[in-house]
Amino acid sequence: MLTCVLVIVGTIIGAGFASGREIYTFFYVYGINGLIGISLSIIIIGFVIYKILKIIKKYNINNYKELLDVILPKKENKYIKFENILNFIINLFLLTTFFIMCAGFSAYFYQEFGISKIYSSIVIAILSYIILNKNMKGLFALNSILMPIVIMILIILGIKSLSVNNILPEPADNAIWIIQAVLYASYNTITISSVLIPMNKNIKQKKDSIKIVIISSITILILGLIIFLLLLNIKEDISKIELPAVYASRNIGKIYQYLYGIIILGAIITTAISSAFGFLNNVSENQKQYILMNKLICFISIFVSLFGFSNLVNNLYPLFGILGIIQLILIIKCK
Repeated sequence: MLTCVLVIVGTIIGAGFASGREIYTFFYVYGINGLIGISLSIIIIGFVIYKILKIIKKYNINNYKELLDVILPKKENKYIKFENILNFIINLFLLTTFFIMCAGFSAYFYQEFGISKIYSSIVIAILSYIILNKNMKGLFALNSILMPIVIMILIILGIKSLSVNNILPEPADNAIWIIQAVLYASYNTITISSVLIPMNKNIKQKKDSIKIVIISSITILILGLIIFLLLLNIKEDISKIELPAVYASRNIGKIYQYLYGIIILGAIITTAISSAFGFLNNVSENQKQYILMNKLICFISIFVSLFGFSNLVNNLYPLFGILGIIQLILIIKCK
């Protein structure tokens, strides 16, 4: 059960979350309302996780297409085209996220240590290929190792931030924060849905699903609030800072800057593997095809990693968030 929790947390805590960019864009700018927005998002995400676990257990679902067959039942093939479009969008998002995480891995080493992007892109490609070849076992093992370290370091940074006197930004005078909270939840459920499906074999009872949802939701909420707290340490214009949480850690101390580097890399790797695994599990009909596709996407990632990912959170995620609302509604309505 704990392993399932770590996979869920590792999937959601990606580079955008850990860098503080997501928290700033979707929540921090709305002041006290942003704090409420974080809570609202986590409640939605938690509920959707529970619904998906319930659906996959009830209908013994093995891949994303089977999930669509349940949440979007066909009536005389009326929905067949829409189902194919939705499936394509989900897979495109998962593959794009994998490539961008790989690019983020290379960008971090180039920015912090001046290491050529080609070398680090080869490293992340080989690492991804090895872990993905182990299927769900590789995903479980990765998150079991990295996520406890990431969570522990974030908690330490959160405690350190409590000693700083900070003031919340002024709350927004409109309800946009509610829309942002829903968008944040919706695009996160895109990634998490594909990762949850293979967990069917690891969850035996209904009460286990409830425990997983509660522990995962509380953990993600606490980590989100910690990053929100970290951003309060920044006196400059955060909108101009690409990795605000990393910047904030520098203000706390040099050692915390390096510790946050571990968080960023851990978040990048776990999200990259989760996204790639979701994609491979969705598009592969057998193990031979899975291995072939794994080789292909990891090879392509080497070249994609040579490009940046600075506009990822501000442009791509909200777009997929809008598209993810469709899936969000379908899952919530499913009985």
